[in-house]
Amino acid sequence: MTQQREVIMSVIEASGRPLTREEIVKLGRQQIARLGSATVDRAIRDLVSNFQLIGVEFPGQPKRYELPAEYAHPHFICRECEKVYDLPIKMQLPKIEPPVGFDISGGEVIYSGKCPDCR
Repeated sequence: MTQQREVIMSVIEASGRPLTREEIVKLGRQQIARLGSATVDRAIRDLVSNFQLIGVEFPGQPKRYELPAEYAHPHFICRECEKVYDLPIKMQLPKIEPPVGFDISGGEVIYSGKCPDCR
C-alpha cells in the first residue's frame, strides 16, 4: 500500500464517519500537502473494488466512503452541516412483501437531526 493510500485509510478511520471525496482530499492534505485529487480518485476506486472501502449514498447527498463494518448499521445525517455519522447499532430491516415485479436487494435506515457541533 502506498503512502497516499495509507493516509486515505487513516483519515477515514480517524474520522469515525463516512467522508466525501472532498473531505478525504482536505484531511489527507493535512498529512501530505501535495496529495493530488486524481491520486485520491484512483485510490478510492481501487480500495472500493478491493472491498477495503464501502461507498454509501443518500438522496440529495454526495457519495461518501467508510470502512467495512462487521454488520449493517444505520446512519445519522445532520440537517444543518450535512455530515453523515455511523450509528453503532445493528440494523435489521423488517420483512416486507414487495409490490409485484419488484426485487429488493437491500435497504437503509437514516436518522436525521442536528449533530453536537450544530446543536
